[in-house]
Amino acid sequence: MITVIYSTHKDKEYNEKFKKHLISSSGLDDLEVFEFENFGQYSLSNRYNKGIKMSKNDIVVCCHNDIRLSKNWGKKLLEDFTNNPEFSIIGKAGTTYFPESGVYWERMTSNMVGRVYHQPSGKKKLLSKYSPKLTEIIPVISIDGLFMSFNKTKVNHLFDESFGKFHFYDHGFCIPNYLEGIKVGVTFSFDITHESIGQPNNEFFTSKDDFVKKYSNDLPIDLKPEKIYIPEIKRKPITNIGKVAIIIPTKNKTELLFQTITSFYDNCDSNYFDIFIADTGSDSDKLINIKEFISKFNNIKLIEYNYYNFGKINNDVVKNHLDKTYEFILFSNNDIKIMNDIIYGMLKTIKLNKRVGTVGCRLHYEDNTIQHDGMVLYLKSNQILITHKNLRHYHNHSIGETLTIGNTAGLMMIRRNLFNSVGGFNESYISCFEDVELNLTLLTKGLKNITCGNLVAYHYESQTRKDDEDNDKKLTIDYKDRLIVFISNNLNKLKKHIISI
Repeated sequence: MITVIYSTHKDKEYNEKFKKHLISSSGLDDLEVFEFENFGQYSLSNRYNKGIKMSKNDIVVCCHNDIRLSKNWGKKLLEDFTNNPEFSIIGKAGTTYFPESGVYWERMTSNMVGRVYHQPSGKKKLLSKYSPKLTEIIPVISIDGLFMSFNKTKVNHLFDESFGKFHFYDHGFCIPNYLEGIKVGVTFSFDITHESIGQPNNEFFTSKDDFVKKYSNDLPIDLKPEKIYIPEIKRKPITNIGKVAIIIPTKNKTELLFQTITSFYDNCDSNYFDIFIADTGSDSDKLINIKEFISKFNNIKLIEYNYYNFGKINNDVVKNHLDKTYEFILFSNNDIKIMNDIIYGMLKTIKLNKRVGTVGCRLHYEDNTIQHDGMVLYLKSNQILITHKNLRHYHNHSIGETLTIGNTAGLMMIRRNLFNSVGGFNESYISCFEDVELNLTLLTKGLKNITCGNLVAYHYESQTRKDDEDNDKKLTIDYKDRLIVFISNNLNKLKKHIISI
């Protein structure tokens, strides 16, 4: 079954209470518990290794003694190991990235996994929400020592007693196992509450230095995700709603364009949308290929332009090529692959939310890391920075609707009349940041932008514009400066949306 090992410096009454909690909440009849009194004379690694050698069970838990676990945690943990045999080490919080510094939480928003409640006093509160509560085990590089479980018959290394008494014992255990192919994960099958919040001390930094020195040839370690979470979208009829016009600017790269179009038809109800392809100067043979491809569909129109200006072209399609039957606009890049019914999901969101501006979704790069999960405005050292939320992450995303600064026009829906009322895109940007200014403009008018984390697509990141990449980089500096001017001019209306870091 399960063996639990903990090292304690608490009094007898506290320890008895903790042991009783472990057993009563486990949902198991024969939980084995080893308690080691330790007033600083032994390292945690030493005590844990001693308990492991004494344990009669394959599944071992090493944990702090100031935690509380939800009902049937033991039963659920056994199910985790049984149903996920590829995982040999499972915890409640972990990291997908280990930097050269050894301090894995230095970029916490983008690499931490898990959910931990803290209750130092009073009512318990979820303070460490590193990721949504998912139904699957999420792969990580290393787990936090708050709660560590593992199958002792499947790990190659026990705890490293060569450095640190009370810090880095967890990573000294996980990292060498991970580097040899042992799979480490974080579970959400039960909850954990911690009665304190740890603080780094001198011993922490000494242990960190020892750890970094020992693994200097291996750090940094960056876990590449194997898959992403794609929820099923359950459709219910939406009545009294106009059609969606999907506008896709494109140039050459027909294989990507065709993938984008096909993914809309594979995942979305075509009764809800028509597609408008805005070609911006494809080679003649590519243009022939496009015309041949779209001839198979009865709701795709090709519009030809001899220039590229993202904002101007989209504005022109809306103004001159859409009749009044199109109540909504969905701006899309040509290097998108839809993974579920984003059109239905976005329409539902707009219908249910008053004063909504734009609606976006979760976009992933080809390697499964996050490209976009909404936008965020930061104030750092008197500089305003704007970026994609949860950039390069892969699990730490919303699974429902969340308010955001804005959404990328790579895949973004807006009401047509609202788009027209603010003058559309600012055409002076040409290739980037016009969507940012549009979203911020909507905020200044008291509207709210929403990102739907349950709507998912891949974005193959501006493949069409590769030929113009160098020129785009030069222009980007000018566009950023232009955007900063806009933000400064509207600072009073936007300051509540800015996060200080």
